[in-house]
Amino acid sequence: MWYNINTSYGNLVAQNLTAPSTTGKTFLVSKTTQPNADVLGQMFVPDTEGVPRLFSTITAALTQCVANRGDVIYVAPGYTETITWAAGIAIAKAGVSIIGLGTGSLRPTITFTTAITASLNITAANVLIKNMVFTAGFDAITAMINVTGAYVAFEDCEINTNTSTLGVVLGILTAATATGFRVERCRFLGDATNSGTTTTAQIQHEVWVDYIIKDCYFTGKMTQAILNATTVLRGLIANNFFVVATGTKGIAMAAASTPFITNNRFNVASGTTPIVAAAGFVAWNIYSAAAGVTSTGQTGSTATVSTI
Repeated sequence: MWYNINTSYGNLVAQNLTAPSTTGKTFLVSKTTQPNADVLGQMFVPDTEGVPRLFSTITAALTQCVANRGDVIYVAPGYTETITWAAGIAIAKAGVSIIGLGTGSLRPTITFTTAITASLNITAANVLIKNMVFTAGFDAITAMINVTGAYVAFEDCEINTNTSTLGVVLGILTAATATGFRVERCRFLGDATNSGTTTTAQIQHEVWVDYIIKDCYFTGKMTQAILNATTVLRGLIANNFFVVATGTKGIAMAAASTPFITNNRFNVASGTTPIVAAAGFVAWNIYSAAAGVTSTGQTGSTATVSTI
């Protein structure tokens, strides 16, 4: 999708994408090409160093980024890409931001299919992914997104972990090197039932120190939404909403992990312990085991949640 310079929105997009950067360069990814009369085609001509700024794939744009320069890759509305192998997209340039343009179904969409190894891998530090959609298209994918870089952040993204016929094992998987991991205002979605794999966790975050998962929505067929199997120190899980269709819990932390889990809301149809966090501080969360009931209050006691 392209924008006419004669419209105020077209002017706004052009200005935002082409304004001089204090540190890095901006690139646009779109599979749609237009003649030179197209405003974005004009704006994204090669820069003074001869570097192209308009690309047909995210991977191609990444080749022109420089680590820690502050480069930004904008992905056009309606952009789609299919990943069919391990590290089908590999983000190895530190300090790069990938920002999707558009709203709703026009947001750029990455679909994982063909093999259980299909994945997007982020090995660099200080990477931001914003306003992108990631969708499962094959059953039992090991992990759609693998994060090994430090201080990687997801904002305003949608991660679809299962449909009525398939499910991934993990949505996002982090490694011991992924300190400072952050997920904010994202939606993790899936059908309540499916004939394929039950998702183990929509986020599995492991080891190291500190993370933030806040203001997100988790729903679908899963064992739990957030899983931590190996000790991770500190970390915040706050202001999230969980609708767990099949599993018995929303959050499961390793016994020695020390998260602060607060102000979350849970609907877990099966089981009576929506949070497992023996060494964590757990307070002011609300839990419902059934729909259609009214809250009876909250509790601030450590390692407990109120029921409604």
